[in-house]
Amino acid sequence: MEASVVHINVVGFMAAVEALRDSALRGEVFVVGFPGASRALVLDASPKAIKEGIRIGMGLDAARTRLRGLSVVPPSFEAYRGANALLAAICARYAPLVENDSGGHLYLDLGGTRRLFGEYIDSAARIKNEIRAAAGLEPTVGLARNKLVAKVGTRSLRPDGLALVREGDEAAFLAPQDIELLPGVGLKIQRILRALGMREIGQLAEVGEDECRAIFGSGGPALRDAARGLDARAVADGRLKERVIARELRFESDVLDVFEIRAALLRLVEEAGLELRTSALAAGRLSLRVTYTDGYEAQASRSTTRPLSGEAELVKVADAALALSGERRVRVRALRLFLSKLSPTSSQIDLFAPPEPTRAERFQRAVDATRLRFGADKLGRCAALGKAAYSRV
Repeated sequence: MEASVVHINVVGFMAAVEALRDSALRGEVFVVGFPGASRALVLDASPKAIKEGIRIGMGLDAARTRLRGLSVVPPSFEAYRGANALLAAICARYAPLVENDSGGHLYLDLGGTRRLFGEYIDSAARIKNEIRAAAGLEPTVGLARNKLVAKVGTRSLRPDGLALVREGDEAAFLAPQDIELLPGVGLKIQRILRALGMREIGQLAEVGEDECRAIFGSGGPALRDAARGLDARAVADGRLKERVIARELRFESDVLDVFEIRAALLRLVEEAGLELRTSALAAGRLSLRVTYTDGYEAQASRSTTRPLSGEAELVKVADAALALSGERRVRVRALRLFLSKLSPTSSQIDLFAPPEPTRAERFQRAVDATRLRFGADKLGRCAALGKAAYSRV
C-alpha cells in the first residue's frame, strides 16, 4: 500500500470561520459559545485564547474568570456547514472517496489518481493551497499510508503545515511523538501512561501483548498496534451510510392510551430531529419499533424520496410509521425510533451568501436554538405533553 491517504485538519474550525465572517475578530482573543446560557461550554477558541489557557470544553464562566472581558461569539452553524461543504467540494475534485467528519476534519484517498494529478504529495499541497485561496482557511495536511498515521501527522504540525510519512516509515515517525497525539488516548489512559512513565508513542509500541491486556484491558493490544502505525480502516464515503440516529423511550408503566403513545413518539422525534439538524444531516428513512407488554415487537419503516430534516416533516412520517406498526389492543412498554439513510443537508459552498431561509426554516432554527440553549425538554409540541410517565434510555 502506498502513502495515499490524506487527512485535512482545520484547527480551531469554528473560531476560524467566525474570524472570516467578522474581520474585527482576526488576531483577537475570543471564544465561540452561547453567552447567555447557564453552564455553557467553550465550543471553540481563537489561537490567542488558547495561548492564554482557554480550552475547548471548559465552562464559559471559568473562561471568563480566567480572562476578564473575554469576547464570546455565538455559534453560526449555517456558516460552519457551508465551510465544511466547501472543503468537501475542493477535496472531491482530487479523490473519488472523501470522508467528511465535519468540523474541518476530512479524509480522502488519492490512490490511483497519479496519472491525473501527479504525485500524491503534490496533490496534497494543491488541496492545501486551494482551501486557503477559496475558503480563507489554513488547514494542516497529513499524507500517509493509513488514516491513523495521517491524523497524527496533522496533530504533530498544527496549526499549520504539511506532513508526509512514507510507506514503511510509520513506526519511526510515530516513535518520538508525544503519546497524547495518538488517537484513542483519552484522559483516563493518559493518567495511566503518565503513572507508567510513558511520554512517547514509541514506548507504548514496545509493550507486549499480555502486558497490554493487563494494563489497558481487552482493548490494550489494539492501542499498542495503533502506536506501531497499524490501521486497517479504509476511507469511507462520509460514514453516513452506516450511521443511524436512534432514540429509545420506556414507559414507567405500560400504556394503552393512543394519545399518550403518540405524545411519547413526538418527544422522540423532537430529540432525534434536533441531533439530525445540528449534525447538518437529513434522513431518508424512519423506522419505529414498538414493544408490547407481552414481549411482542412490531416494526414499521417509511422511506422518503427526498431526505427530511424538519420536525414537521419527520412528525408526518413518524405518524405514518406508527399507523403501520398495527393497532394491537395490548399495552405498550417501549418505543424505539431510528433515522437512517442519512445525507448532508447543505450543498451550498458560499460562506458569505447562504440561501434565504423560508419562514418554516427560520421558525425551526429558532426552536432548535432555544432547545440547544435551555435543553431539549424545555420547548416542545403541546401534543407531546402526554399523561404517562416515561424514561429515556
